Amino acid sequence: MPDVLSGVTSPAELRALPEDALPGLCAALREAIITLCGRVGGHLGASLGAVELVVALHRVFHTPQDALLFDVGHQAYAHKLLTGRRERMHTLRQAGGIAPFLDPRESPHDALAAGHACTAISAALGLLAGRRQLGHRGHVVAVVGDGALTGGLSFEGLNNAGGSHLPLVVLVNDNQMSISANVGAIPALLRTRNARAFFESLGFTYLGPVDGHDLGALTQALREAKASGRPVVVHALTKKGRGFPPAEADEQTRGHAMGPYEWRDGKLVRSRGGLPTFSEAFAAVLGEALERDPRVVAVTPAMLEGSALTGLKARFPDRVHDVGIAEQHAVTFCAGLAAAGARPVCVVYSTFLQRAYDQVVHDVCLPGLPVVFALDRAGLVGADGATHQGAYDVSFLRPLPGLTQWAPVVGEDLAPLLTTALQAPGPSVLRFPRGTLPALPPELVMGDAPVSGARWLKRAATPRLTLVTLGPLGLAALEAVRDEPDWSVLDARRVWPLDDAALLEAAAGGHVVVAEEGTTRGGLGSAVLELYAASGIAPRVRLLGMPDVFLPHGDARVQRAQLGLDAAGLRRAGRALLLLGEEAR
Repeated sequence: MPDVLSGVTSPAELRALPEDALPGLCAALREAIITLCGRVGGHLGASLGAVELVVALHRVFHTPQDALLFDVGHQAYAHKLLTGRRERMHTLRQAGGIAPFLDPRESPHDALAAGHACTAISAALGLLAGRRQLGHRGHVVAVVGDGALTGGLSFEGLNNAGGSHLPLVVLVNDNQMSISANVGAIPALLRTRNARAFFESLGFTYLGPVDGHDLGALTQALREAKASGRPVVVHALTKKGRGFPPAEADEQTRGHAMGPYEWRDGKLVRSRGGLPTFSEAFAAVLGEALERDPRVVAVTPAMLEGSALTGLKARFPDRVHDVGIAEQHAVTFCAGLAAAGARPVCVVYSTFLQRAYDQVVHDVCLPGLPVVFALDRAGLVGADGATHQGAYDVSFLRPLPGLTQWAPVVGEDLAPLLTTALQAPGPSVLRFPRGTLPALPPELVMGDAPVSGARWLKRAATPRLTLVTLGPLGLAALEAVRDEPDWSVLDARRVWPLDDAALLEAAAGGHVVVAEEGTTRGGLGSAVLELYAASGIAPRVRLLGMPDVFLPHGDARVQRAQLGLDAAGLRRAGRALLLLGEEAR
């Protein structure tokens, strides 16, 4: 890395640099971010666009005495590089390495952990109010991308902050982008003269718009904000992906996450693309449903790119709705669509649906509306880590009356499952993982008709043990029983309602292992145990799943093996359960 950056290991050293050294530092930061993301991947575009913002913030504010809260952290790689983590940045998003987002356990310069958008203003106001109440001084800054202003929580925070009269500084990083281009009225308003009136009407002093790549102008505005004794908005105009031509030319995401790649002789050389993903396969079958039935509508909260819906938006511009980073609105919007007679499919990440739980309960399930929730990133997600692990959707959705939950084993399951869900009279969930599509094993017999109940992947003549699985873990189970002639494999396929007959048959052998890529607390295994208790039977049961901790970032395949959710782990669990039964005789 360039010498000017290697000499800055803390914000104090940054503040000691002369003004004429700062452009070189910004260039070095960009070079470091481009090189880093090329090697290990990561959120490139937002961090490139925020380099001058980060440098100006650390010139004016003194962390950790002053607190900087970055909304999510996509824009904070320069912050990490300048706060003592430069030597370990090559471990970004890897097991045991630098976190994908911000985390106070990693550095005192990270004021609060966050991996979901729109939290920064509310958290910053609470942090400021708490510090004042306890007699601590120091300033608090919320660094908010304009994409976060498409979400309701940001407006709740702005409303409270503007009326609080506390000297909260909100730095709006306005690049007109979330992952994709922003949608709605607020991003458009920010680029008009009405931006001042908008924030001032909420009780803020408005400074801007400021060129977010002009260090002098930024520093002056932030110093003025710091000296103010009331809420202030600093509105900075930036360009996502700045300084990296391929990112600047990427009109869809501005290089939101482009690595791994190489920048060779002025050209971008990407690593070869992999196999199709579950997200892409679901988008394809959703497209077929849109073609087949004019009632079908797709809705997503700013996940057109993440869930591979960009092509569908181009084909069906009036029936594929990106509503911004607004999960609560997305769910209730779907409720309204369903009440009007449409068949909405809400495509959302598993962890993002957590943000709209009340809407799922009150607006969809209570009236029994036929909304289909397509839960992307269910289960282990790898490098995005604890904030994105899809561990809880089965458990928090399973208690809701009338909500059917499905999970495919392979990509070929998606079309019949979506058809089934779209024909259902009430709400449904279709959960699928992050990752590439597995090959279709010969044991799976596919069909296009609507499906019901569980599916035997292997049915032993006289089984001693049955592996009951959900989703793609059925493939690991098939491999696990390859040399076990008296073991069966049952793909539960549906979490609610359970296929009681199949699961009672699974218990007949006396030993059942239930494996799911989600928490075991309240998940499929809990449902199976409830069924056995209600039926008055007591087979020996072992539950496998994600443990009672927030799993960090790492390689999902390695984590699966560590959790015993691969073929070898399922085989060990089955043999151990059988041995326990023999010892108990």
